[in-house]
Amino acid sequence: MTGSTATSASPPVWLVLTCAASLAVPFGLDAQEAQQEDFIELAAVVGLGFEHRDGRSGRYYFIETMGGGGGWLDYDGDGDLDIYLVNGAGTPGSALATPPTNALYENRDGRFVDVAQEIGVADESYGMGFCAGDYDGDGRPDLMVTNFGANRLYRNLGPVDGRVRFEDRAAEAGVDEQGWSASCAFGDLDADGDLDLYVTHYVDFEIGEGPSCEDRARGLRYHCHPSHFRGVTDSLWINWGDGTFRSEGRKRGIATGATERGLGVVMSDLDADGDLDIYVTNDGSANRYYQNRGDGTFEDLSLLSGTALGASGAQQAGMGIATGDADGDGRFDLAVTNFSLEPNNFYLNQGDGLFEERARASGIAELSFRDLGWGIAFLDYDLDGDLDLATANGHVMDNVASFVPGIAYAQPNRLLANDGRGHFTDVSARSGAAWRTAKPSRGLAVGDYDNDGRPDLLITTQNGAVDLLANRTRTGHAWLGIVLEGAPGNALAIGARVELVAGDRQQVREVRSGGGVLTQSDLRLLFGLGDHSGEVTATIRWPDGHRQVASTDQLDRYWTISYRAGDARPLSPRAVTTRR
Repeated sequence: MTGSTATSASPPVWLVLTCAASLAVPFGLDAQEAQQEDFIELAAVVGLGFEHRDGRSGRYYFIETMGGGGGWLDYDGDGDLDIYLVNGAGTPGSALATPPTNALYENRDGRFVDVAQEIGVADESYGMGFCAGDYDGDGRPDLMVTNFGANRLYRNLGPVDGRVRFEDRAAEAGVDEQGWSASCAFGDLDADGDLDLYVTHYVDFEIGEGPSCEDRARGLRYHCHPSHFRGVTDSLWINWGDGTFRSEGRKRGIATGATERGLGVVMSDLDADGDLDIYVTNDGSANRYYQNRGDGTFEDLSLLSGTALGASGAQQAGMGIATGDADGDGRFDLAVTNFSLEPNNFYLNQGDGLFEERARASGIAELSFRDLGWGIAFLDYDLDGDLDLATANGHVMDNVASFVPGIAYAQPNRLLANDGRGHFTDVSARSGAAWRTAKPSRGLAVGDYDNDGRPDLLITTQNGAVDLLANRTRTGHAWLGIVLEGAPGNALAIGARVELVAGDRQQVREVRSGGGVLTQSDLRLLFGLGDHSGEVTATIRWPDGHRQVASTDQLDRYWTISYRAGDARPLSPRAVTTRR
């Protein structure tokens, strides 16, 4: 890329248009509401001292606008969730005294200790995000870490001298590609029993090259718009079954060219035909819906499916993805975050690979219109049996207020409650101080860190401290968590689908690697049961197509179901809790 300079005597037109309506909405609470907070921020209390550093130097390198992924995994197999957090690195002129490193916080009875250096995952690259999956089929979760620069594939070696350790095998596996990678996801795309890998790539960028954007009249530099940079092609890596991957995106139908600025990716059986499809969000160009033909090759149905564009028919700045059954019809819907003045999308699954954009009808469009959204996830935060929605928000320009008065870099995140039919109401203001605190948030991942059945949230901050939002809702609702032990080669059961029937209500979940932008959520499946008591029945469709049915009347606990038919048992008492 060759250097150039974009200048103007007034704020750039794209910035005015996208930010003019982004004025912060004040939140107010009375004393009674303040005592009924559903979420409490506990990061420092439980030992999470992590702070993301983007290496900013005042030169406004485009790389500084993104990063800070993270999420949940049980790396040591002890039944509770650990946390992996991805850090940035210095840029030329940065004042960072020591190189930032990634962190892996081991969960020790609800408190966290960083063991990344000790176990071999403290990468010093300019990190973006990560996803978890057992790529070598040994039953242990491995880590794929995406970077600006060479990616890392940390193989879980299991206990070595009494301690679980990892080793970077990206080069040996063939996935240590250079460039700017963003999100990733594992899944068995070709139904051969091992996990393949998809990695999104953002733009063609190198430190010290490319455009420099400034308002010369005032001597103000700012981060350039993504349209100043060429897009790049994503990577689809096919697992060869011997610890190596081959890049086969072009061969299997993945779009190529300079218009792709990939950010989020999810592998999900969106058409319910038994194989994993791929959905990718692109920043400034059409999103992609790749429908699996059943053999690991794909047909691009982006436009035909109705998921490529916004409600107005325009391309948008797609970022995060949430996938879940929002209206209770048994089909997975899609929610997508976008830039300010581009409302988030809500694609309601109509079946047969068709979706209807319902952001306005669902209430999401109005609630998200002013936000610049990043992470997004479905979760049943109040355990009433339907999926609510959480979003992480924050502007990309740290000096945006200098161009448009009243516009802030930091923005509050949002919690949207579902009425059970796919219509959402903003309950952020009454759900805890953490939802009223403005930050430049990025990644958002869902996981139950204390095994009490209430989904907690991990939210990362650009150039700031991580947040752990502990769910403290007191509804008295029942719940059931399901842990799947899959077949050899895919012991984590990634791609498995579970239909749970409790009384007259049916819910559906799917085990997913990655599943959004830069983050990894809990691989366990958590179901809110409302006022239900008594027996529930789970029908599991395993990744190889095998179906298995199991029932239990033991609620308010995690329940392990193994691939062997009839082998269903509760977790150990350490992980069992009672209803609140």
